[in-house]
Amino acid sequence: MAKRSASALSGFARYESFFSAPPSLVLEWHDDRTPAKGWVAINALKGGAAGGGTRMRPGGTRDEAVFLAKTMQVKFNVCGPAIGGGKSVIDFNPAQYAMDQGAKPGTPAFGREVHKIKTDVLQRWYRHVSPLLKSCYGTGGDVGVDERADVIPITRKTIALHHPQEGIVRGHFPKFTAAQFAKSMKQLNEGVLAEVDLHDLQLAEHWTVADVATGWGVVCSLAAYYKARGETLAGKRVIIEGFGAVGGFTAYYLHQMGAKTVAASSAGGGKDRRGLRIAADGDGLDVLKLLALREGTALPSPAADSSVRENVTPEDLFAVKADIFVPAALSHTISARTIELLGKSGVQVLSCGSNNPFQVPPPDASGHIAPLGQLVAHMLKLQRVADREFAIIPDFVANCGMARTFHYLMVPGNKPTGEAVLADIKRTIDKAVKALVPNAAASRNGLLERGYDLFIQ
Repeated sequence: MAKRSASALSGFARYESFFSAPPSLVLEWHDDRTPAKGWVAINALKGGAAGGGTRMRPGGTRDEAVFLAKTMQVKFNVCGPAIGGGKSVIDFNPAQYAMDQGAKPGTPAFGREVHKIKTDVLQRWYRHVSPLLKSCYGTGGDVGVDERADVIPITRKTIALHHPQEGIVRGHFPKFTAAQFAKSMKQLNEGVLAEVDLHDLQLAEHWTVADVATGWGVVCSLAAYYKARGETLAGKRVIIEGFGAVGGFTAYYLHQMGAKTVAASSAGGGKDRRGLRIAADGDGLDVLKLLALREGTALPSPAADSSVRENVTPEDLFAVKADIFVPAALSHTISARTIELLGKSGVQVLSCGSNNPFQVPPPDASGHIAPLGQLVAHMLKLQRVADREFAIIPDFVANCGMARTFHYLMVPGNKPTGEAVLADIKRTIDKAVKALVPNAAASRNGLLERGYDLFIQ
């Protein structure tokens, strides 16, 4: 029997076909000065280009880069431009490496040394992938790599990029005149770092589009979902996994819309980020206080806020009653046990702030990772169960805020202001959620499979 084409498949079958297929290119790199190793995966050079951020974390893998590249490609089908997906993943822990070299945690010198080590590794990485970044691949921030503090200044200094998205503009818009290209670069540089007014969260530094875009998009997806159901976010109870750039600003904008964050988690504080912190309050957390007291992207210490507990277990996050769960930490954190705990907590809606949130099988005793098809099958099994239990707003919709920002700013003539960018993100996500949930009578369940049917092309 002839194999059906991807276009003839629907839902989860389309997901399995797309995510199991090998990518067009994977480039592997081994640093010659540290144990760091990395991969840039290009799922396809669709439309002459591919895009996806750079992440750095201990335990990063080749398949992680491939999965994320594929997710980016689906995301571009939601938010544009019509290009392929890419992703860079670097397996490295700069803090651990600094300690291995004799640096002492808890001192100002340690923080400076960690920053230098991380910067040096990123400089060598961007030099290695510079031919792609200058012709067809655009990147940005991700887990462990900050758009504003790391990607923009390092790529500008090290390989003279006008902006980290330059490769997409060159590859996807080859007919741009010199004036149009210059305008696009100017808008990207201004718009990504455009100031956003958070009047009730006035800390030492001003907030930018790069800080808030993804968290804003997650909340827009939830607001659009409840609007389609004839409800609002006001009074909804939310559990958030992760309190960094995505989770923290998800909590902020939920607070603005009248929802209550009743529990949140993060890695531990300090330079080595060991352990787990959970803040919980059934009456609603003081989100503004928690954000003001964060240690980097970690929740404050128990000494700074009594709602925070330290050295707890991940399961403790789900000990409170809630309506919504937002995974906004690393990929692959939702297990069968997580699904069970979410059901017991009363959660009905998931908005996937992290990419590829469903778990994959761990490496075996020898450290070998299962083949790509087995990883997909494992995730698919969990997704089928979760899609029957909850209304799931997929990652390629909820997490598309920054990708949409880049596309909007690439087009000469668009306004590079914080207000204009956030309004455009909202319009884009509203449209995607409207396709997922066309009216109040639409089924609450099955959104994930419907999303694959709509947006995997």
